[in-house]
Amino acid sequence: MEAACGGGIRGIRSICCTCVPYGTYILGTVLAISALTLWTLGWAQEAGAEATISGQEKGKAELLQKVLPQADRFESVDRGFIKYELAYKGEERIGGAFYTEGRGYAGPMRIMVGIDSQGKVVEVILLSHQETLGLWTRQADQEFRSQFRGKGGPFTLKRDDPSGNLDGVTSATITCRAIIGAVEEALRAFKREWGKGN
Repeated sequence: MEAACGGGIRGIRSICCTCVPYGTYILGTVLAISALTLWTLGWAQEAGAEATISGQEKGKAELLQKVLPQADRFESVDRGFIKYELAYKGEERIGGAFYTEGRGYAGPMRIMVGIDSQGKVVEVILLSHQETLGLWTRQADQEFRSQFRGKGGPFTLKRDDPSGNLDGVTSATITCRAIIGAVEEALRAFKREWGKGN
């Protein structure tokens, strides 16, 4: 088929008087659509990443408020070997939230511990774990963690020592010990990094 205008290439249908081959028009259109799609995907990915970071920051802020509810702001500290958040009420430092980890029965247990300015535990939150849910139920978790509140350690299970100060969870002794170890690590870090009354 001959081109629609005089200067066309024989065998290729032209779409306008400038004799641009039909294949070139299609290729240009595909490239333009591809470029627009890539730009849109890039923008969406960037917006999604910002939303994820924003969501993570919101989640972190909510957790910090749970472990130290009296605080009105937090300041992140990263020493490499330990990470924590200094808690402030106005200009006064009122405690810190420490990230620690214990070795549970099924794997690592990530924990956040809120500690007040006197070195007492305000709250313990289990961030993640791999323990068997049938043994480590939500109720057992909450009841066990609540025993740390207002105490500065050391902590011992009554099962391990009759004069101990913590009731364990049936069939979850290793899990309980892992949490105790993580909380005591947070208290040591608090004393080392800040010190009582410092």
